[in-house]
Amino acid sequence: MLKMNRNNQDPCLSTIAVAALVGGLVGAVVGLMAAPKSGKDLRHGIQQKTDNVLERVGDATFYHANNLKHQGTDLASRGKKLADDLQSFIQESLGNKNTDSQATQSEEPLQPSVAEQSVEPESPLKND
Repeated sequence: MLKMNRNNQDPCLSTIAVAALVGGLVGAVVGLMAAPKSGKDLRHGIQQKTDNVLERVGDATFYHANNLKHQGTDLASRGKKLADDLQSFIQESLGNKNTDSQATQSEEPLQPSVAEQSVEPESPLKND
């Protein structure tokens, strides 16, 4: 017998959830159609259930849209604050660097000029 790789046989969770949802909807429709109700009552019941589902989907969509809007606004304000903090940090760093370089230049000992440098006289004894 051929052994199949088990990784190829494992369906993902979303596939199982979609299959269960579709199966449940099909079962509900078949159950409604097979129920001993008149056509008018059945259509009215289907219409009410459809309206309820649409209302619940609309409410859930509105809730999630508002939630995402607030998260986006919060994220944008946090990003702006981070950018402002980074800009301030860079400006402070550049200011400190300029101050440090000016302080370093003023603390360096001055080199004597060429005229001030002493020249040792040549020794009268040369080994030629």
